[in-house]
Amino acid sequence: MDKNVPAGAAMLLDFIGSIEAPHGYDTVYGNNQAKLAKPLTRMTIDEVIAAGSGWTKRFGSSACGKLQFMKATLQRLKLVLGLTGKELLDGPMQEALGYQLLKERGFVEFLAGHRSRVSFGLGLAQEWASFPVLTATKRGKRVLTRGQSYYAGDGRNKALVSPERVEALLDKVKTASGKASPAPPELAADPVIGNATIERVQQQLKDLGYTEVGGVDGKIGTMTATAIRAFRAENGLPAGDGIDDGLLVALQKAKPRVLAPARTDASPEIVRDKVPEVRTNWLTKVGAFFTGIAALIGSFFDGIVGNLGAASGYIQPVKDAAGDVPGWVWMLAIAVIAGGLYLVARHGEAKGVEAFQSGARR
Repeated sequence: MDKNVPAGAAMLLDFIGSIEAPHGYDTVYGNNQAKLAKPLTRMTIDEVIAAGSGWTKRFGSSACGKLQFMKATLQRLKLVLGLTGKELLDGPMQEALGYQLLKERGFVEFLAGHRSRVSFGLGLAQEWASFPVLTATKRGKRVLTRGQSYYAGDGRNKALVSPERVEALLDKVKTASGKASPAPPELAADPVIGNATIERVQQQLKDLGYTEVGGVDGKIGTMTATAIRAFRAENGLPAGDGIDDGLLVALQKAKPRVLAPARTDASPEIVRDKVPEVRTNWLTKVGAFFTGIAALIGSFFDGIVGNLGAASGYIQPVKDAAGDVPGWVWMLAIAVIAGGLYLVARHGEAKGVEAFQSGARR
């Protein structure tokens, strides 16, 4: 245990670790630690960060250690704490990093009575997916009930501990820290974020280049939540999609978003590999193009259709149903429809590429 971590925080971190990774400091997501060349606690922070992407591919996540640190979290904490990256991710370092996460989630304010148990519990649930929200909570368009994981519904996460156990532990932590006085009634829950504040945040995000925020409507929907998460990740803030004082201050100080050249200059071919919608539009465009060409040819050379094999099986029933209509007419109609589909698909592809290059589509 890091001697610089207060007793109350140490108690809370032990509890979190017992839920997140019962096997301890060397744990790798899915209990795959035995597959590593050397124990996690003998690896440097930079080594763990470098291995993170590979672990995601092999094991399903980069989460590691007693507190299941994600690659992105380690990168941010390294920056926030001014670490070199050469430090070992051993027990004391994991405790120190965990204490930083607790402070970012309001631990000090909770002990001082300036943050309620419900509010601090929400911060814990946002940081550790196995922890439950302590009261009904809205996340984007989803309404979570007491006891659910903050990330419920993503197909991967669920709460692994009851809200009653969390509440009892938080009361015990406060007592152990000599701060047992309850929060004032007016602080029993986080203040409701008004529409005007949400609109201001949306406009600031849009002005800074986070175009995925969508419209300025005063509602935290999926698009706004996505923009907030992106801003937090790119500006060293704790993960999440909520609006708090830290976010509001950071928005005031932030510089316009700068996207990597590899993204802004990405070719349509590269974007097609990364964005399924763009690839679908491209395939539709190609299919419509060749269908239109074949139909145009057929409108002039009706007899050629009979030699198209499987295609004639689809075309002939239509042709039979419209027996009084000359073949070249309905073939020309198919060509016009295919042409329209080509133009729509081409427009969708172009917009998709533009959205990726500008950051509107992540």
